[in-house]
Amino acid sequence: MTDIKQKTFFGRRRGKGMSKAKDDLIATQMPRYEIKLPKIGKIDLKSLFDFKPKKFIFEIGYGDGEHLVQMALLNPDVAFIGTEVFVNGNASVLKKIIENNIKNIRIFPDDVNLLFPYLEEGVFSRIFVLYPDPWPKNRTENRRMINKNNLHIFYNILEPAGNLFVASDHPVYIPWTLFCINETKLFLWDAKKSADFVNAPSDWITTKYEQKALAEGRKPIYLSFTKK
Repeated sequence: MTDIKQKTFFGRRRGKGMSKAKDDLIATQMPRYEIKLPKIGKIDLKSLFDFKPKKFIFEIGYGDGEHLVQMALLNPDVAFIGTEVFVNGNASVLKKIIENNIKNIRIFPDDVNLLFPYLEEGVFSRIFVLYPDPWPKNRTENRRMINKNNLHIFYNILEPAGNLFVASDHPVYIPWTLFCINETKLFLWDAKKSADFVNAPSDWITTKYEQKALAEGRKPIYLSFTKK
């Protein structure tokens, strides 16, 4: 492991438009789906589900849960773990989970850095980091989710040959991600040609955020990496 000090969450946790109904939804339904941190030891992810998952997939910063929910609906035999610190997003994903009667999602509604120490090694087959806050200024680069320290964490919690997938529409974040990948030398970039990262994967699940980015002329880039 690297000795870089782990960051804590920066930014707002609650946005405008948070209604009483959403607050009530979180108060009444969150306990059914929330991952609680143990007092000692690691989290046994298998124990969180009423079925034996084929594999585990992790999405960090799921926004309002569009991508996470659609993945879960398409793969009912896979367990999905999602994290989101933004309260509005947590209310949205809870609503989707309940409306679709989804059984294979569990969420951690707080700073993912608090969860990292409790995750077992080699537990995830894939990690998604989709459109993270770019923190574009040089003085805030240490706040980015993709950094050298976190890449070591991702490496440890991914299974052998596991996949790390990063998508961003920000011109600073793409070269930063590739720089960190090259510096740590923990992952191989899967792209063989430009089409592999300029075009979305064939099974890609788009979101409202992505559609807005495209409409505003911001081109998403899709980076797929394999654990060495």
